[in-house]
Amino acid sequence: MIKKQNRKSSLLHIIVVLVCAVKFTYGQDIAITHGPFIQYLTDNSVVVNWSASVDCVSWVEYYEEDGSNFYQKERLKVFSATDGLKNIGKRHSVTINGLKPRTKYAYRIYSQAVTEEGDLGKIAATRVYKKQPLYFTTLDREKEQTSCVVLSDMHENGPKVGLLLNNVEWNKTDFVLLNGDFVNNATGEEAIYSVLDTCVDIFAKEKPLYIVRGNHETRGAAARELDTYFHFPQKEYYYTFSSGTTFFIVLDSGEDKPDSDMEYSGMADFDLYRSNQAQWLSEVVASDAFKNAEQKIVFMHIPPFSKKEGNEWHGDLEVRKKFMPILNKVDIDLMVCGHKHSYSVIPRSQGRNNFPIMVVDHESRVDLLIDKSGISAKRFDMDSKLVSDLFFGSK
Repeated sequence: MIKKQNRKSSLLHIIVVLVCAVKFTYGQDIAITHGPFIQYLTDNSVVVNWSASVDCVSWVEYYEEDGSNFYQKERLKVFSATDGLKNIGKRHSVTINGLKPRTKYAYRIYSQAVTEEGDLGKIAATRVYKKQPLYFTTLDREKEQTSCVVLSDMHENGPKVGLLLNNVEWNKTDFVLLNGDFVNNATGEEAIYSVLDTCVDIFAKEKPLYIVRGNHETRGAAARELDTYFHFPQKEYYYTFSSGTTFFIVLDSGEDKPDSDMEYSGMADFDLYRSNQAQWLSEVVASDAFKNAEQKIVFMHIPPFSKKEGNEWHGDLEVRKKFMPILNKVDIDLMVCGHKHSYSVIPRSQGRNNFPIMVVDHESRVDLLIDKSGISAKRFDMDSKLVSDLFFGSK
């Protein structure tokens, strides 16, 4: 009799533990930990990215801004999903298509926890109750003037980014580009979001952010997962995008030392990667999108030339040998690089670099204003002081 009671008691205890475990799983908190931030904004689409504290499914709700409250009616939803299945994870990216050009949209993000049993739990979202929703405005492909901000080599220094962005005229800025080495090493979420969180706080919820991979983003445990934190078209770190009548090419210069260098522990294969990228670049400059653009600008982390001729590293020589012959045959208006931690401008030199090259340092930002007359490049230091003001006239 006592044994039966003990068994019943043990069974009851197990049931209570299981019920509590399920309740705990359902009841565990979820939070938006990083983001949202937008990328790859076009005249009819946008990408929204963010991270949550637990595995979850996620979606974006949005509507064409009309002055109404977000809660007035059911809003359009787009889920983070692949091949008909909602994605489960902590990092999410949602692409919204079918938007109208030159149109302002309101949006908010949602993440709903997923239990180990596959059930749905609590929800976290950006707040719109007694607070403005987030906004973005789709592009005008005929817009003749484009304005952007370029930062390079921030190396996980979020406070520095905050100082450099202090006096940006956001109502006149189309996007911001991080031109490589925004981390020291891609060791994980803390490193990757060190600069990104500052960008989100200042602009990236509503202005698009573009990423150029530098040599430091190729290092660390999370280096192979970089494309899960950001949106890269076709999952490649080299890509193109347009803003108004300007066509932008983003190149990935890879690592700066030979593949066999001891620092890479036998894990690097950048020489072939750059060769394959050069083939892609040849196809890009032959495309109608490139040829029909009014202005063409190239972003790349490692510059092909430096002030110290004859003292170049392997990465410098690789991009010079593989990318410059292709770019020198077409009408490029400006190349913008970083990597050297020292500001310089390399003037046009026929047959060598048929376009000017600007190398951005790690203690200033550059504001580019681009139109058919040419490119204005204003450089500001961390005290918001204008330290140089150049103009590159159109050819």
